[in-house]
Amino acid sequence: MADPLNTRFAEGDEAALVECFQAHGPLIRSYLRRFVKAQDVEDLQQIVFAEVWRSRHRFDPARSLPAWMLGIAHKRAVDQLRIRTPQTVPLDVIADPAGADGRADGDGLAERDQVQRALAELPGPQRQAIELAYYGDLTQREIAERLSVPLGTIKARTARGLRRLSGILGTAETSGWDTESRRDGEAAARGASGARAMGRVSTMSGTVRTGGKDGKGEEMGAQVVRPRIAVSSCLMGEPVRFDGGHSRDRFLNGELDRHVEWVHICPEMEIGLGSPRETLRLERSPDGTRLVSRKSRVDLTDRMTALAGERAPALHEVDGYVFKSRSPSCGVHGIPVHAGGTTVDRKGTGVFASVVLDAHPLLPVEDEGRLHDALLRETFVERVFARARLRALLESDWRPRDLVSFHARHKMQLLAHNPAAFREAGRVVARAGSRPREELAADYARVFGTAFAAKASIGRHVNVLQHCVGMVGDALDPVRRADLAEVIASYQAGQVALSVPATLIRHHAQGLAAEYVRDQTYFSPYPEDLRLRNHVPA
Repeated sequence: MADPLNTRFAEGDEAALVECFQAHGPLIRSYLRRFVKAQDVEDLQQIVFAEVWRSRHRFDPARSLPAWMLGIAHKRAVDQLRIRTPQTVPLDVIADPAGADGRADGDGLAERDQVQRALAELPGPQRQAIELAYYGDLTQREIAERLSVPLGTIKARTARGLRRLSGILGTAETSGWDTESRRDGEAAARGASGARAMGRVSTMSGTVRTGGKDGKGEEMGAQVVRPRIAVSSCLMGEPVRFDGGHSRDRFLNGELDRHVEWVHICPEMEIGLGSPRETLRLERSPDGTRLVSRKSRVDLTDRMTALAGERAPALHEVDGYVFKSRSPSCGVHGIPVHAGGTTVDRKGTGVFASVVLDAHPLLPVEDEGRLHDALLRETFVERVFARARLRALLESDWRPRDLVSFHARHKMQLLAHNPAAFREAGRVVARAGSRPREELAADYARVFGTAFAAKASIGRHVNVLQHCVGMVGDALDPVRRADLAEVIASYQAGQVALSVPATLIRHHAQGLAAEYVRDQTYFSPYPEDLRLRNHVPA
């Protein structure tokens, strides 16, 4: 039986439009915030309701009115994104720098003093590594040579020192350290950028955020949960390609950049090939696949493998890795393997990437080419942020009850990816109070990573959505329960994006103060301004 409001609306009753605006306006506004800036939401909402009223003759009263309206809202929001153009500021507007009265210099001196005091509290080896990097303009490799210490040890000291420094200064934002070894002549430039980062460390906020409603994240203690992602340097615009150019990726440098900390890596540069350089390729031989320069026929396999072996241990501290596609050193999918002048295989893996994948089988990994696919992009980003949240917990002074709380908030997300791993994780957490912390953390991290390694299918998403409806459904009237069921069915049929039923369920959970459902990371797995759930499944 059709809802009386639906019938009155379809018949053109203007009072029904007012009731519709009052009942469903908050839902539409909440949905539009996923697409456009806050100041644009009100105007776009008016456009949506104007079209809703003009199109009322096409509405079937037997259907869900909120779902039909969300479909129109989605189309208008996408239109808004398409016509949006970047704004530029004339140079003459910012010709006079701020702080010309000397206050900026005074603030800088105060910040540097604050950093120096914090450095003094670090253990000697960690302080020495950081000071040589930031104030001595040395690369990690140069520090290792000067101190006669293995390169991996220097990397570990630096990473631990920066994390400890962050805690002293009240922030975990230490993104200025660039872990990539540079060619001669680049050390000074990188040291300068590191010094700027040290200045920034003392001014950052100490609030920890991980993907909450404001697009910045949810609070978790006293650190900033900011995913740390290793990336091929050329994808970030560095001129390190074989031809002296770069392969700057728009998504990585644009939407994702403001939410993550990048760890730049270019293995070709690190083994001393330079840029520009001779092209490389994979070749089949009796000793296995080899990395060979195309013209001079120099075999670089051992040098690249040794570098990867040095790099791999430190990568346990990153939450994901974006490799350069089709690279014989960094490619992870479909790299051609040659024998003479013939391509004998197109399923090869880059030499450097292969060692990293073997060392970290549960690390979220993709290449920038596959990230152009909406589903693969969403899956990768979701895994990265989930891993970052777990890393932040396990690096803190956590207690068993903290792990129990963490698991409770991730239950629906785990269930959407891997029901078997979801159940195993529950068994691990059930023994949280009776096992050593290190053993418990290792087991949970393994199961957690295994769960997210499986892709969340449409069927599993439907299962989770129905679970959540079951938890809030008793407090809803029959019409709203039917609305939710219809929207979920529309998603399952490939008619609407996952964001439509997810937004509707979270809207009801907020209105009913259903904290357990509302606080599930499933509904905010990453910052919402990334808009990764807005694609309609194929």
